[in-house]
Parts: sequence; structure tokens; C-alpha cells
Amino acid sequence: MSGSQILAKNLRQVRTREQANSILQLGGSVCSLVADFQQDQYAYIPVPIWCFPSNDGLSVPLPADTLAQQVQVTVTLNSPSVFWASAGNSGGILPPAAFDVGYFQVEQLTMNDRGMAISNHVDLNTHELLMPVIFDQQELQIAVPAGSATTPAQLTATGFRTGQVKAIQCWLTKNSDTVNDLLWYAPKEVTVLYAGTIYSQYNNGSSTIWNLLDGTKPPTVDQAVLTAATLGSTPAFTTSSGQSVYAILPFANPTGNDYEAEVLSHGKQILNGLVNLIVRAPTDDAYTLHVAYIYNSTLVFSKSSAEFRF
Repeated sequence: MSGSQILAKNLRQVRTREQANSILQLGGSVCSLVADFQQDQYAYIPVPIWCFPSNDGLSVPLPADTLAQQVQVTVTLNSPSVFWASAGNSGGILPPAAFDVGYFQVEQLTMNDRGMAISNHVDLNTHELLMPVIFDQQELQIAVPAGSATTPAQLTATGFRTGQVKAIQCWLTKNSDTVNDLLWYAPKEVTVLYAGTIYSQYNNGSSTIWNLLDGTKPPTVDQAVLTAATLGSTPAFTTSSGQSVYAILPFANPTGNDYEAEVLSHGKQILNGLVNLIVRAPTDDAYTLHVAYIYNSTLVFSKSSAEFRF
């Protein structure tokens, strides 16, 4: 999962707009003045794997006592040159060349004694422990040519695995904007077709209100928009308030997509087929469409191992 996809999933699964804004703000603040670099800057990156970050109660832990091997999570960090935006000769403001410190931290819940272990109560050599999860497939990026605000782009989403697709989460990024990588746009209009049947159709930006009605918060997050200032000036960037917006394109009946208690609603079996997207962008600029397929899945524990079952 890419960094932007992890952010998109976290924003989708929290239940209030305040939580979504906090997730983004805790990831770091804007540095547009020299003084901004003279304070501690932190990066908070929640990585949802098998439990939701929005549960108000105790999250369901991964029963590691049922596994014969350790759980390994591989995280690849981008170099600072990838995510620091440069404004050229910017009045002495130079982004850091490297991290001071970096670490990966997880929350671990421990048992009071071994008698609480599931493996002591159920023989998992002959039985299975099932844990329902929402599985996000690795994001796919599709080029949206310039002029799609006038003439909608005919796009094809591929790479579906066999399983129940609950929805597609999508957002647009403007190719010409090299500064605001996290400034997302929802399609002005989008139609989703599979085997000739329309499963989602949002006109005139109406995906925002329908996604709100299907959950508990709008699919938006408050965003600081950077604009490069005149060469050599201080500050290097001027900032303004804006919003990043994504869209959820459902293949299943909505049941409150960001509630604490997930209710199973069966998705559509795509069966490795193709899904056609008709997308009208907000402007005639060239965009990139990011799509992440959301599946119903079950994490199955048995015989000292675990696997995803779709």
C-alpha cells in the first residue's frame, strides 16, 4: 500500500470529520518559514492492517498466540527529496537532507496469563478461527487526459482479484501541481459500469452528499494548499485553506461505511473482469485517477498459520 493509499483508508474508516482532520494534521504541519524548521516535526502514520483505527472501544487484536511464526511488517520510507516540496531559491529555506530519527511503533495488547490464549481453548489443528476484515488492494493509477472536463474520459479499471468487491475508493490528483501531492479532487461526474450494468453514477459532484448519507461524515478533509511565492522571497510558500475530497463508488448496499460495528453487506463478485469508468474531471487539466478496490475478506487462523480468504 502506498502512503497516500494508507492515508485514504484511514480517512475513510474514521467516523467523524474531526477525527479525519486530526489524522491529517498529526502527520505534520506546513513549513513555509525558516522558523518552522526550528521546531520538532513529527510524522504519524497509522497503518490499518486487520482492525479499524476508529473503534471507540478496545480494538480486536491479532491473535499472535495462534501463529508459529512472528508477524512481519515491511515499511519502505521515501527519501526526503520525494515528499519535501522545494520552491527553488527560497530565501534560505532548505528542506532537511535526512531524518534525525525514525521508527515503527505498534500497540501490543498482552494477556494476563496463558490460560486466556485461544489456542488453549480450541484445537486449531482441526478448527478454524475466522476474523472478518476489510481488505484494500494496492492502488491503481490511471491517466486522465487533458480536456476531460469537456469530454468525459472513458477509462478501464483492471487488476481485480476474485472476491466480493465492496466498493472502489477513488480520488484525482492534478499532474501539473508538483507541490500539493495530498490535494485530492473528487470526479465532477463518474459512472461505474460492470458487464454493461451501472453500479454507481454521480453527476455534478453529488458523490460527496451520497457518501455522507451512507456514513457519518463527508468524504473530505481540511487541507493546507501551498502556492510557491516569488523566487527568493520569504516565505517560500503562501498557504490557503482548502479541502481534499475523495469518492466512494459502492458495489454493495450501504450499511454505514464508517460505523464502529461493521455490518456485513455482500459485495459484487468481479471475477477478474474489467470495470469501465466514465470520469469527468473538475477542470480540463491532466489528472491521475487513483483507485483502491475494497473487498470483504476473512483472516483465517488454522494449523499455526493465517491467510486471507475472499
